[in-house]
Amino acid sequence: MMWVFVRPMSPDELRKRLYRTFKDRGILDTLKTQLRNQLIHELMHPVLNGELQPKSIPVEGSSLLIGASNSLVADHLRRCGYEYSLSVFFPESGLEKEKVFTMQDLLQLIKINPKSSLYKSLTSGVQKENHKGFLMQILMELAEYHLSKESCSTGTQTNATSLYGESLAEKLQLIDEQFADIYPQRHKAESLEAKLAEYKKGIEEQLQTEMSQKLNHFKEVEIAKIRMEEKRRSQKEISQLRHEFEKTHQAKSEALLSREKNAIERLQKHQEIEAKEVYAQRQDLLKDIEIVRGREAELKQRIEAFELAQRLQEEKNKSVDDALRRRELSVKNIEDTYEQKLKNELLKYQLELKEEYTIRSNRITEEERKNKVYDKYPATTLWYLLSNVLICLQLELDSVKAQVLVLTKQNHLLTEKLRETTDYPLLKEEKLEFQMQNKLLKQQLEEIRNENLHLQNRLTQPSAEHVALQAELKRAENARKLEQKEFETRKQVLEKQLQNEVEHCAQLKIELLDSETSLRRINMQVEDLKMQLRQTQTALENEVYRNPKPSVVDRSVTDFTRDKIVPHDIYTDGDDLLKNRLLSGPVVQEDGVPRTRYFSRTRTESSSPDSDLEFVANTKARVKELEKEAAFLEEAYRNYQQRVTQASVVSILPAKTQVPSLLPESLRSVPLNFQERTVFVDNKFVSEQLAHSGLNDIGSAKHASLTGNLTPQQRRVSSPRRLSSTPLPKARRSLANQMFLEGKPLSHYNLLSHLSSATSAPSLSLPSGPVSQEQKLG
Repeated sequence: MMWVFVRPMSPDELRKRLYRTFKDRGILDTLKTQLRNQLIHELMHPVLNGELQPKSIPVEGSSLLIGASNSLVADHLRRCGYEYSLSVFFPESGLEKEKVFTMQDLLQLIKINPKSSLYKSLTSGVQKENHKGFLMQILMELAEYHLSKESCSTGTQTNATSLYGESLAEKLQLIDEQFADIYPQRHKAESLEAKLAEYKKGIEEQLQTEMSQKLNHFKEVEIAKIRMEEKRRSQKEISQLRHEFEKTHQAKSEALLSREKNAIERLQKHQEIEAKEVYAQRQDLLKDIEIVRGREAELKQRIEAFELAQRLQEEKNKSVDDALRRRELSVKNIEDTYEQKLKNELLKYQLELKEEYTIRSNRITEEERKNKVYDKYPATTLWYLLSNVLICLQLELDSVKAQVLVLTKQNHLLTEKLRETTDYPLLKEEKLEFQMQNKLLKQQLEEIRNENLHLQNRLTQPSAEHVALQAELKRAENARKLEQKEFETRKQVLEKQLQNEVEHCAQLKIELLDSETSLRRINMQVEDLKMQLRQTQTALENEVYRNPKPSVVDRSVTDFTRDKIVPHDIYTDGDDLLKNRLLSGPVVQEDGVPRTRYFSRTRTESSSPDSDLEFVANTKARVKELEKEAAFLEEAYRNYQQRVTQASVVSILPAKTQVPSLLPESLRSVPLNFQERTVFVDNKFVSEQLAHSGLNDIGSAKHASLTGNLTPQQRRVSSPRRLSSTPLPKARRSLANQMFLEGKPLSHYNLLSHLSSATSAPSLSLPSGPVSQEQKLG
């Protein structure tokens, strides 16, 4: 059920709203008129207040003139907007709104000719200026008429001044002058006389027309008076006829009343019988309503139980979500700790001993296995939990559908019972009989029939409680539909989550396949690197023979040799060796053209602990991809160390004469293999360094073969590891940094690291016997 919150209204708002409604419906206007009429009535009859009534001044004249004057005043008040005085004036004067004279009636009473200019000016002025009334227009016309007339006083034609003192000659001269002045105006006077005659004729004609108009107006007024008198006579005759008809109607109505009483008695008896039947039916309906209420209570209990189950299901879903979130957080924490461990191990990779590195690699492999287990575990658990949740929701759906079917059956039964109660065929037949009998009494019995029909409609309609129950049932059905919609939406959301998880699993599988392919490629690269390491180790052994330096040597393995002669250590001279090779770029022949290479010293000397930290930070993203490659390389290197130590303990070194014979083949293959794989400048630089070292080894081997008879035969064994106090060469670190920043593969950096570590490993000559293929691949 949806409850709508209604804001309570303040008393001011309620007052304004009531005022608007009363004003729109016209209640205020009627109330005002009633109050005015009551006030006028009290003013006209003030005897109740103890005051003497003033004597009314008698108005002489006909009723037509009084009505005309009242209508003039009413029109003036209406045009000026005096509504209150107008509302008071109507009841006080006894004038009705319907009997107010129009402008044409007033002009006809005043006897103004409709063809005259005054009539036209009055009508046109009223039509043009609606805001001015007829009274104002008449006053304006009268004022203009009186102002337009000019007043003139009568007088003699002689001059007032006495001319007795003048002479006769002067008088005659004055007469001549006056004649001379008047003579040229003679023609004008004649024309004026003619015009005066014409004007007189026109005036006579106008007078005749006016007389005829006045006669016509008089006739019309007389005709109007005659018509009014005839109307009064006809009204009197009509009133007399009305009285006669009323008398006859009363006589007939008395006869009909006697019949009506008999019919009412019959109807009362019939109504008593109907009331008894209705009471019995009402009792049956009350019983049915009680049954419906009991069923409604059961429905409410079921709905509450369903809501509780729904809430429990929501809590379960929330708990599952919380568990998933916790697992995600734990996985994230594990990943964070794993990244931190990787950072620490990468920092220790350059400083700690190689034995500690082997232990760390084992730990990393164990943690990877654990992470794989953790990665597989949440997907299966999620699938299992979601399947269980779907099963539970389907069971709840079935139960809800069963409840809905039961409710629909109950509703059908209730509707059938209501239909049975609404059928009244016997009553309808009896009504038809009464209608046939009472056709003659239709006019007097309409109200009684309407009342009976109203009562019958009330009886046929269901009770208020039944309507309320039906409304509540509809609301419950609507709520159930809303719950079903919510359930479907939740189901769709869960299905979408399942699809997303399935797609995520498929993506993970694809990533696993990609990682397997990358592992295969890395294995192939590792095998190639192993072959290259074997080929470079022979060249580096000759370099060790040529430059023996007893600086830092692990003497723990010297007891295993026959002659106990300590070989030279190349770690102290590693920086100088690489610097010399970087500075003095050898002449390399590419495509048949000899070229020299020069490298600056700043590139090798720029590396420092800060640059190492930056390198570690930059390689954070690529560490995960190269971990597996490093693990395989470390295992191969450890196997190689074990084989070398075993070979140093068990085998006996062959003669020095065998070394030069085996060196050329290995040295031939070294530059070719590296030049085939190198494309960029840095890669070519490494191959050139290896080729240069191979040429130097050939020269040293030849020199050793020549002086082999003079020098005693030596058995050389070097330490398989480097002391923790000796850092990595700067040239090698700078080369690795340069390669990574330029986007080159790190396999060359690994190659250089293995080259440097190979110099610390025991450099042994090849045994005389055949070497197995497994030891070569070791």
